[in-house]
Amino acid sequence: MSSEAFRCVNCGAPLDVSPDTIAVVCNYCGYLNWVRADLKEEVLVVKPLDERELLKRLQEFASRKRLADVLKEENIVSKTFVAVPYYFVDVAAEADYSGKVSVQVRKCRREKDRETCWTESRSVFVKGVYGPYENRIPVIARRGTEAVSVKALVSKYMGGKAEALPIESVGLSKSFWRGVLSIEVDKKVAMDIALNIHLNKLREVVTSEIKREAERTARRWGETVVGSTIIWKRITPKNIRATTSKPVLLPMYIASYRYGNELYRAILCGWDGDVIVLEKPVKACERALWTALAALSAGILGGVGIATVKAYIGFLLIILGFAASWYCMRKALAPVKAKIFGTSALGSVERGFEKTLSLTRWWT
Repeated sequence: MSSEAFRCVNCGAPLDVSPDTIAVVCNYCGYLNWVRADLKEEVLVVKPLDERELLKRLQEFASRKRLADVLKEENIVSKTFVAVPYYFVDVAAEADYSGKVSVQVRKCRREKDRETCWTESRSVFVKGVYGPYENRIPVIARRGTEAVSVKALVSKYMGGKAEALPIESVGLSKSFWRGVLSIEVDKKVAMDIALNIHLNKLREVVTSEIKREAERTARRWGETVVGSTIIWKRITPKNIRATTSKPVLLPMYIASYRYGNELYRAILCGWDGDVIVLEKPVKACERALWTALAALSAGILGGVGIATVKAYIGFLLIILGFAASWYCMRKALAPVKAKIFGTSALGSVERGFEKTLSLTRWWT
């Protein structure tokens, strides 16, 4: 599909359209053009707060986190609204299963004052029906968008009570429309993606159930179970049901700040102003610490591994040292670290994990 065949209804500029595009925003005037006009009434949006209110809530957050000097209005270098399109697919399925499992059991025998123990295998056949297994799966309606902030945004929406309204009834400004990511996936594709994710997860769950059922059977025989291995299995999904929402635009606000020679970025949930991701530069002292940890982990674990008498234990220690060193160097070389915050809907708890992000502007 050539972009020359599609021009903005408002200003006549050429539009970047792919064969899958449903709606696209003009890069010149910010007008939302519907390539698939039949789907115009389908789109919903969570109404965002205005920019002034969002910045006010960001300042409140900065005061609580002792970042008031950093996240000041005069330090802002860019402000962007982004509206991320999502489908929410409800999927349910059952599964017929059968399998043969080798269950390892512990056996002991006492002779005089000495106890001898060993393991034996018991073959256990299991079969049954698992389910219904149900899930709601978010499917982004734009290809290639996998940023941590987007995942945090959709998690907040699924855990809260924000209302999605018909797009025509909300009355959004041009500045909002400039940030709407093109809808490139239709309902059928979204349902196919969700079904694939759901059925793969169902197979994982049923595989674990096959092992657990075999181990429960062995325990009923009076055995002491120490482990199990599936010899063969058959899992057949059935009674598969899937329904999807209309595409929902989730607003996100991004504010970048320059403090000294360093760049900070705060990413807010667009409808309530909660900060969901805060990106901060990695300090020189942090890089030095991670580099030192990389050297120490490789040296210590590698040295212990080489000195270990048992070859397989030594090999595992060397591999562990390599993995630890790689992780530490990745932290040391990361241009920015992103702290992800829990949402009020999920308990108002700041999550304790950090992930690294590049400074690539994925929304452009």
